[in-house]
Amino acid sequence: MSKLMLTLMAGLFAMSVNGLAVAADAAKMDAKSMQAQAEGDYKAAKAKIKGDSEAAAAQCKKMTGAEKKTCKKDLEAKAKAAKADAKAAYDKAKADAKAMKKS
Repeated sequence: MSKLMLTLMAGLFAMSVNGLAVAADAAKMDAKSMQAQAEGDYKAAKAKIKGDSEAAAAQCKKMTGAEKKTCKKDLEAKAKAAKADAKAAYDKAKADAKAMKKS
């Protein structure tokens, strides 16, 4: 009976070690897909910011004088803030993927 127990325990240990290796590989794949998703999201955000800025610039062109000047400054400020937010989200997602890869 003790040989049977030893054999079963050795088998369970081997399966658990193999399971850890499979889980580590899965985490690396998840980290890669997470980083790819982050890159795609960042590119999409930049494209949206560009499109929104172009649309707002078209509205600013219709204005005159101080109103037009204020519109352009607001446009630049909003675009700068949106780019900073997108970059921060991208950097965070990259850091999360890197941390996931290490664990």
